Amino acid sequence: MAESKVGIIIGNGLSRKAINLDDLLDKGTIFGCNALYRDWNKADYLVAIDERMIDEIQTRLPLRGTQAIFPPEEERYEETTGRRNNAGMVAMREAIKQGHDMLYCLGFDFLLGGKDSLGNVYKDSKNYEPHTQSNMNDNYNRMKYLEWFVCQNKDVNFIFVVPDDAETKSCECENIIGMKMSTFLNKLNN
Repeated sequence: MAESKVGIIIGNGLSRKAINLDDLLDKGTIFGCNALYRDWNKADYLVAIDERMIDEIQTRLPLRGTQAIFPPEEERYEETTGRRNNAGMVAMREAIKQGHDMLYCLGFDFLLGGKDSLGNVYKDSKNYEPHTQSNMNDNYNRMKYLEWFVCQNKDVNFIFVVPDDAETKSCECENIIGMKMSTFLNKLNN
């Protein structure tokens, strides 16, 4: 049996603040989202789909070896609904295109219950103004699209790292796994 090709997708939900991102180096190919480079510029790839965020990133290029991924406009929408996608889902798609079959996903807080699902590391900063922030309805739609996407990629294991005490939403696909933050941190250190 072939060894899995690991991809690490770093979203910008508040839960990812519990992780020292330097600990992820050499654990897999790292796909960061949007403004991640503001705090940490060591991702292999940086994915953005919103024009204002793309413009910001382009003014900062090159990003010390990080390759930017700005998909064409037609790839910035959900296949099932035509709604605007999010950079995290696009990063997953890009990782799968590159042959990654085990994706560790950090900071995807739309999977969490209640108000914990709405936070963002960059809230109220440039390109993260109030009108751009998600709401509960957005999170419901993101969850539905995630479930469809995961089920379409049955040969990929999706591992979502969540806070130990978090209430999470369920997904009906067999290839999606929730991993407690403490378990993930132990795995990184061993």
